[in-house]
Amino acid sequence: MATTAKKYDTSYKKKIDTDRDSYLLKRAPKEMIQCGGCGAFYHRRRWTLRKPNGFDFSVRTRLCYCPACRKVKDQRASGELDLVSFPDLEKKEILRILQNEERAAREKNPLGRIMGIEQGNHGWKIQTTTEKLAQRLGRAVRKARGGKLDYKWSHNNKFVRVTWEKQETRTQSA
Repeated sequence: MATTAKKYDTSYKKKIDTDRDSYLLKRAPKEMIQCGGCGAFYHRRRWTLRKPNGFDFSVRTRLCYCPACRKVKDQRASGELDLVSFPDLEKKEILRILQNEERAAREKNPLGRIMGIEQGNHGWKIQTTTEKLAQRLGRAVRKARGGKLDYKWSHNNKFVRVTWEKQETRTQSA
C-alpha cells in the first residue's frame, strides 16, 4: 500500500498585509514631521507628543497630519465602545473615567484618541481611532463600575465593537 503526502491548498490566502493600518505611513520620511492638527512629532519611526531630544526649530520639519487626525477628519473609527443601560447619576463619573483613560493612553500612543461620543436612547456610543483604546476604555469602565463586557471583532481584526452593560444587582428579601 502506497502512502501519499497530504497536499494542502493555500490558494485561499490573500497576499495582503493584514495587520497594517492603511492610515499609517508607508515609508519613514527622512525629515521630521509635525502634525498640523494635534502637534505630535514623527521622529525615528514613532509618533510622540513631546519634542524629540535635541530638537530645535531650525531643523526643517514637514507639516502634515498624523494618522489619528486624518481618521478623525474622515470619520473612520477603528474601535467603538457601546455603554448600555447605566443610571443618569453615573454619567459624569463615567465621562471622567473615559477622559482620564484616554489621557493615560495618549502618553503611550498619541494616535489613540476618542473621536466622538454620541448619546442615544439606551446609552452612549464612543468612537476611537484605535482598537486597543476601545478595549482599554471598556476595561476601565468595567473595573470602576462592574458590569459585563462583550468584544466583537471584524474580519482581519481591523475594527472592534466593545459593549459594556451594567448588570442589575438583585437584593434578596428574607
